[in-house]
Amino acid sequence: MAVEVEKTGLAWVKDGKIYVQDPEGKARLAVITRGEGVRLWVNGTEKFDPTPVRESDEITYETETKEEPGRVTVMIAPNKSKAFLDVRLTRRTTYNLLDSEPQQSLSLDTNPNVEMKMPLTEEEMRTLLRENGVVYGIQDAFIASLYESPVEGRHLIAEGKAPESPVNETVELCVFQVEEAKPLIMEDGTVDYRNLQRFASVEPGTVLAVKKPGIPGKSGFRVNGEEVYAPEPKIVELQAGHGAALSPDGMSVIASAEGLPVFRQTATRCVVSVDPRLTIKGDVNLETGNINFRGSVHVMGSVHEAMKVEATGDIFVGGDIAGAVVEARGNVIARSIIASTVRAGGQTIYYEKLKAPLTQLVQALVQAVQGVGTMVEHAAARNQALAPGPALLLVIEQKYRQVPSLIKELVKLMEEAPQFKIELDPAIIESISNAKRVFLGLGLADFNNLEKVIKIVKDLSAVQDEILTLVSTGRARVVVQYTLNSHIEATGDVLVTGQGAYNTNILSSGKVKIEGIFRAGELAAQGNVFIGKAGSDIGVRTVIKVPWGKNIELKKAHPGVIVQIGKQVVEVSRPMRMINTSINSDGQIELNGISWTPTEGDS
Repeated sequence: MAVEVEKTGLAWVKDGKIYVQDPEGKARLAVITRGEGVRLWVNGTEKFDPTPVRESDEITYETETKEEPGRVTVMIAPNKSKAFLDVRLTRRTTYNLLDSEPQQSLSLDTNPNVEMKMPLTEEEMRTLLRENGVVYGIQDAFIASLYESPVEGRHLIAEGKAPESPVNETVELCVFQVEEAKPLIMEDGTVDYRNLQRFASVEPGTVLAVKKPGIPGKSGFRVNGEEVYAPEPKIVELQAGHGAALSPDGMSVIASAEGLPVFRQTATRCVVSVDPRLTIKGDVNLETGNINFRGSVHVMGSVHEAMKVEATGDIFVGGDIAGAVVEARGNVIARSIIASTVRAGGQTIYYEKLKAPLTQLVQALVQAVQGVGTMVEHAAARNQALAPGPALLLVIEQKYRQVPSLIKELVKLMEEAPQFKIELDPAIIESISNAKRVFLGLGLADFNNLEKVIKIVKDLSAVQDEILTLVSTGRARVVVQYTLNSHIEATGDVLVTGQGAYNTNILSSGKVKIEGIFRAGELAAQGNVFIGKAGSDIGVRTVIKVPWGKNIELKKAHPGVIVQIGKQVVEVSRPMRMINTSINSDGQIELNGISWTPTEGDS
């Protein structure tokens, strides 16, 4: 026969309420055990352990609320540039009783609900910051976000403002050297490897450097509100050295001389000067490029083939000038000149070329105009009417036939001015052009008076005075030990101190002195000439020219040497020594000297 099992007591939770069902017979009672966050009372007594219960028992419970207090600490950086909040949030836990199915042993399980919140209200927070001295740079937006979404940890809550740095005084260099010059690519695609323009040079009045004033910084603030002052701008003392001058306001340096700008700068001082000399420690070649310098140039080595050196001052070459062009406004000194063109005196050389034909033209025209009256009177005596214009033409044709050729020479020189890098004064161009139009055209025959002619002569005379002034202030000489296959021009003296000058043309506005040999070339000087030995035993053409009134002295001369004084020309016909020139009563050149028999070493 089957045994009927008695039902045990049951307990359960539904919708937050505890229910109990008694057992059948002597079956076990339902047992309730309190869970986490629940306090249990049975018949008014709080139960801590598992407790049997009946339907008749008064069962109550209470869910707990637990709170772990948080904290907020203000931390300030030692330099007071920042402030931090060290936040530990308040932890508040509430419990909700969970429903459960009927069961003999019921555990009152709960669902904990944890809420994290700031320990302080926002106003309390701001008060705490003020109490800790934090009043500047507070991150209001972050505070708002912290209360919307609390986060534990260390947070930047305030940040000071760093002072804005000042702009220090600086010196801007207006002229600088090109350390690594590059070849220039021309428009036609060719490459210029020579005009590198590596070496800067300046003329008086050039602004070399400008000081830029400093700009004060702006103060900052610490988080406690203290002002942090910006440092003062650093001062740079601008000084002018040799060849330079400081502007009245002290803010710029201006060149007072021409030459090489030199800058020496430290953290607190900049000294700007102008060195009148550019020194090339080696050779002038493709590495240096051509030299075009305002000032003097000292080349310790040589000037190589196809290179060019130009200077407004002197040029010194310790080695050779070989296959090159050297032009100086001042003196040129070199060891030797080989297959080169050398000019000393700069633009003065050009004006020297203008001086002679212009002087001759002015003299001829003045005398021709003075002769017009006599020509008109002679015509009247023959009952012939002769206007001043035609009369002047007759005077020029009869006595001054050189006038047309002199004007043509001046016109040619005027057209050649750009070759000498000269921009002629408009007065010079106008006076020569007017002379060309009147004396080389057909208009002179129609002149009934000479007013225009006289004005042209006066203008030419004024130009002559200007050119004479330019020439007189620009004497420069060439000094060399040896020269071969070259062309030398100087507005001053030419001195050849060594072996001599071979196959070289020399044009000097001063005197020429050749200690050694002058052979196979043409020499034209405005002063006296001294030559150790002229010509050769094979009669190589050697020409020596000086103006009327100047002297030529030849220590030795071979036959075939041509000597010209003014328009008088004589040729040495036999070997002679100790030769001096003189003009006899007939106006002819006489060579005064002693016969000389060349030896084997005198060729």
